[in-house]
Amino acid sequence: MKYDITFHPKWWHKNAGVDFSEPFFTDAKYRLECDVKMRKTLYEHFGKYGVGEKNPSARPILGTDLLAAGYLHSGMMGCNVQFSKDDSPQVICAKIPADDIEYFKLPKLKDNLSFQNLKRQVDFFKTKFGYVLPCVNLMGVQNIAMDLMGEELFLAYYTNPDQVQKLLRKITKFIIELGDFLWNLNSDCSGGVTAIVRKVCPNCYVTSNCSVEMISQQLYETFLLEFDKALASHFGLFGIHHCGGTMEHIVNAYARVGAKLIFAEVGAGSNVAAVRHALPHVFLNARYSPVALYRQTATEIEIQVENLFKSGQKMNRDAFSISCVGIDDQISDKAICCFLSACKAF
Repeated sequence: MKYDITFHPKWWHKNAGVDFSEPFFTDAKYRLECDVKMRKTLYEHFGKYGVGEKNPSARPILGTDLLAAGYLHSGMMGCNVQFSKDDSPQVICAKIPADDIEYFKLPKLKDNLSFQNLKRQVDFFKTKFGYVLPCVNLMGVQNIAMDLMGEELFLAYYTNPDQVQKLLRKITKFIIELGDFLWNLNSDCSGGVTAIVRKVCPNCYVTSNCSVEMISQQLYETFLLEFDKALASHFGLFGIHHCGGTMEHIVNAYARVGAKLIFAEVGAGSNVAAVRHALPHVFLNARYSPVALYRQTATEIEIQVENLFKSGQKMNRDAFSISCVGIDDQISDKAICCFLSACKAF
């Protein structure tokens, strides 16, 4: 069974001395140095579980697969982004009023300053390595819409449904345009959404549906399903990241995305058995809660991992993995080793 761990910037800052201010994301040379240091730090802490690298070499990574950082699409669309030395980039909502969403215009990539920086990094990597490994967080349609409108989006579903539909269509068009740029660099491009996908379904385009936890299945089917279908149709091999704690409430709608859905990430706390029943042929990655690592005993961690394993492997023994994402500096190495040991045992 495949398994993985991903750390919060606070853990990296404390244990590897990495500064996640803006240069980490915009300065390719600085990030290469940090990336090597981070992979070596992982090995020093957890190498016996197959995590990290003893002597890592530089790799041409655009973005990172070592933490979750969804901001680029929204930043390109006009949202301000705040960077911090020990936190992921924080998107500041643009708070576009519902009455103004029909006037929203997509940015032109070639004229966008953030994209120009991205392109400079790509040119640097191609010159130095001959290829690029894009690990940019592939933000989902509603995630971006929320960054643009905030909570007013949910009211607009009822008060301005036609205008919301137009906005979501524009966002999907932009996602595909930027996605094509990244996909054409390397189809192994979803590690910025969830690192485990690089181990289990490396050529799968995974969209981030974090905020879909906040709406009903009916709303998803009315407003968002067609756009996830469009992404699946365009990229061919498709995955959905759903980090919310009740994925079972929406999974039957996800199943309607169709045969091109080959990967799904199941949020910690979700009913994995119910998700597996609805998606029998899809590779599932079950998220284990970092809060549980902090609170649970070693025995409790082992039992929970075993229960996840049994639920996820029903109907499809070879299409299941487990990861724990967002582990911060308050969680001990001992607890993390308990989790890794339990995963390795299976």
